Amino acid sequence: MKNSVVLTFASLMLLLWFILLPGNRQWFNLRIIGYWNDFLVQKDSLDIEHRKIKRWGESYTVSKQIASLFPENYDKNTALVLIPPSTYFTERKIGYHVPEPAVFYYYTGLKTTWINSSEASKANWMVTADNGSLKLVHVSNQKTLLDSINAFKKYPLNW
Repeated sequence: MKNSVVLTFASLMLLLWFILLPGNRQWFNLRIIGYWNDFLVQKDSLDIEHRKIKRWGESYTVSKQIASLFPENYDKNTALVLIPPSTYFTERKIGYHVPEPAVFYYYTGLKTTWINSSEASKANWMVTADNGSLKLVHVSNQKTLLDSINAFKKYPLNW
């Protein structure tokens, strides 16, 4: 019994000494204490959508807004949406950093393409912005799509 008390005390002292080393203290504060603080905040808001918004921010919320513009009677599985560069949205007073197509699909379930992709000419929808509001436009002919792609190319591609 006495040996177990001594061993427990010795192991606690070694653990305390280990945590008090400068590099380990920084790790402990960032990782352990940081995770604990996150837990204390997140335990009060268990809604998955709230957590996604908190985690991914504006990129997620604007992507979801774009997806919500889709007509309900249209099959989203056949849609390919052309997304202009982030600088296009910035110029139009929308703080939207365009995620890459795989991330956009993860957020919304919609397939998208960028203007510099070989798939861009196959898009049947495109996103436009005007005075701070987003619009989802159905592409009715190829010439309109190609003109839009060329117009979007004047914006730098700083993904």
